[in-house]
Amino acid sequence: MNMKGIARNIMILISAVIILAAGLVGTVAYFITLPPPAGPVAMITGVIKDSATNVTISGATVAADGYVATSGPDGNYSLAVPLGTYTLAITAAGYQTYSTTVSATDAQTYTANALITKTPLPTPTFVTENKLVYEAGATFQWLDPHVSYYQYDYWILWHSVETLMWYNKSSATDLIPWLASSWTMVNETTYDFALRQGITFQDGTPFNATAVWFSLNRLFVMDGTSGTGVRGSQAAWMVQQLVDPDGDYFTALGADPSYDEDWVKSVLDLNFVEIIDNYTIRLNLATPTSQLLVILAGTWAGIVSPTETITKDYAYHAWNFAAEQQPQYNLTKYLVHMAGVGDTYFNLPETGWKFGTGAYYVESVDTSTYKIVLKAYNNYWGGPGNMNLPPTGKTRIATIEYIYTASFATRLLNLRQGASTAIAVSETDIYSVVDRDTWLDQGILQSIIAGVTVHGVVPTLNTWWIDFNTNVTNVDGSYKSWQPFSDWRIRMAVACAVNMTHMNIYVNNRLSILANNIVPPGTFPEGSYNPSITPTFSFNLTRTRELLEDAYANPLNSTDYDMYFYNGTEIPAGVVDNRFGTAYPKVVEIYVQSGANTFQQVLTTLTDNLNLITRSITGTRSGLEFRVVIVPGGQQYTLASRHQIDGYMGGWIADYNHVLNWLMPMYYSRGTYPSWNLWNVTGLDDLYDQAVAADEEGNFTRLVEISNQMNTIANELVMYMVWWHDTEYFTRSSWLKGWYVNPVYGVDLWSAMYYEQP
Repeated sequence: MNMKGIARNIMILISAVIILAAGLVGTVAYFITLPPPAGPVAMITGVIKDSATNVTISGATVAADGYVATSGPDGNYSLAVPLGTYTLAITAAGYQTYSTTVSATDAQTYTANALITKTPLPTPTFVTENKLVYEAGATFQWLDPHVSYYQYDYWILWHSVETLMWYNKSSATDLIPWLASSWTMVNETTYDFALRQGITFQDGTPFNATAVWFSLNRLFVMDGTSGTGVRGSQAAWMVQQLVDPDGDYFTALGADPSYDEDWVKSVLDLNFVEIIDNYTIRLNLATPTSQLLVILAGTWAGIVSPTETITKDYAYHAWNFAAEQQPQYNLTKYLVHMAGVGDTYFNLPETGWKFGTGAYYVESVDTSTYKIVLKAYNNYWGGPGNMNLPPTGKTRIATIEYIYTASFATRLLNLRQGASTAIAVSETDIYSVVDRDTWLDQGILQSIIAGVTVHGVVPTLNTWWIDFNTNVTNVDGSYKSWQPFSDWRIRMAVACAVNMTHMNIYVNNRLSILANNIVPPGTFPEGSYNPSITPTFSFNLTRTRELLEDAYANPLNSTDYDMYFYNGTEIPAGVVDNRFGTAYPKVVEIYVQSGANTFQQVLTTLTDNLNLITRSITGTRSGLEFRVVIVPGGQQYTLASRHQIDGYMGGWIADYNHVLNWLMPMYYSRGTYPSWNLWNVTGLDDLYDQAVAADEEGNFTRLVEISNQMNTIANELVMYMVWWHDTEYFTRSSWLKGWYVNPVYGVDLWSAMYYEQP
């Protein structure tokens, strides 16, 4: 027999088997489902609901001696049966079987409603150990509240270090006294704060006016200095601006401090914090402002224990504690040591700290694995009205662990297996935890994982962008000759190389609002958010090619063009040489934090598009290559603050809801990002000064006008490639009860939560 004949016979046999199998299945199905009842029938109807929530349940199965019905979207079912007595078995995925008996002896309708109970989930280890395990793809940077300027750090600090003001639970606008018990406006530049009594720091030191004086002056004299020595780039500027509007004292505001004992004395003489008595302070401002109370609610204004701070920092720096701090503590001597110093024990407290008044103290920090362990402070005062503790009768979570897990697949597996309480999920991975259709059709994040709840979405004052750096240096601080993003053409070429509308829909899964400029919706005062100020770039690969071709043919250099360092001095001829090509191979690196899968996908598409174009221009990939570099988030921002990278994925969630909190950090030359990216645009500085003056006058109309001007200039310069305004959502175990989030900072407050069977 030939091969064709064999194949034909095999197909005949397979067809016969399929027909026989289908007949068998049909026979079995007939006897399982049973034919409709003959003779008199009774109708059994009812509605099926969740016993805990009273929510109707669709898709539940109702079975009675072979007769079967399924509940509809409204939870109702209807079952026709011969007359008789039946035991109904009601089942639904994730619920315990419910049984009830119905005596259907007459040809009529009988009602059998059911409240069914969820099947108890196996108790996770984190519940039995009463600890909360949070896994993220990001890492902390610096944990000293007077140094840190990074959201992940704040998520840790807000559970340990408290402030004079804070927000009323999940409100974004209702500011309430926190460590303060009340405040009074004496006049437009003078405010009195009464302090709560009976509170102790975690080291046992009493909280009082001296602690407030010490903490805020420590913030001042450290002068926004990061752990790497970069001055003026951290959050201190927010409080400093209240007393130094002319920039006479602090780096971020335009001064060049000496950081010696005389300078410290001049800072203390500003008398920002005046002690009235042991539990009353007065804050003396230089000018009126609408920003004071919201600024004081930020962790950068955290109040810390003078004794713990001084003891730990003296040991860390090997200063002479016995000579300078005995027989009693000398706060001023410590402040002189800390002038312009951002390198503190509390940045990386490997053996922990107890210098806050918060619900948890830091037990340990592992700088190799990035694991942080917090322990409950047993004498915690509870917050106003005990709002920062679980309800009476509920057990507070004893331990919080922050774990660095770079792989999302691993984080997801640990969540499914009950090894972690909460995980970070990027936008591109959202459908691994929620139902896609429910989100797209109803705007609801409905979990698809048993025992897991996805909270949100929560709007936040947040914007993401690519930072384009100028004046980039080598590790040793020397100036690089290759300065790609000093060239407007290369910045614009990058900005035109990816379709951000497409990316927000198909990669970001519609979880953000496309940004036209830096300022997000909801920013105070009204009108600050102005979507009509649009970018000068848009997706256009032809434009990208034209720009890169021009940069290739006419490279930027400091011999033929007037170029300037960040400090305003002219760059000498021969220092900058932006030639690229076969004879001058160059690389442009754009950094992004590990775990940020959404950003990584967008940047990969962007660099792939750029590399296809540059390869055709230079004839080789090595002539000019764009690369995505993935590092832990804390490391990315450290490198940025040292000016050592070409560009990076940056973002900002407002420190406080005021447009000045966008104009200063984003556009002012001494602000956070310009001081890292080394942008110095004098026109923007002049406008920022005018914006501050408008706020002092309470002229919000003028303030909005200036904001619009600054956004327009920044868009024309392509200082940033703005992406989108983000939202927050939170993937948490359903065992975690009492959940709430403060939308101002996008942080859920675990100190008020507890565990309970879902």
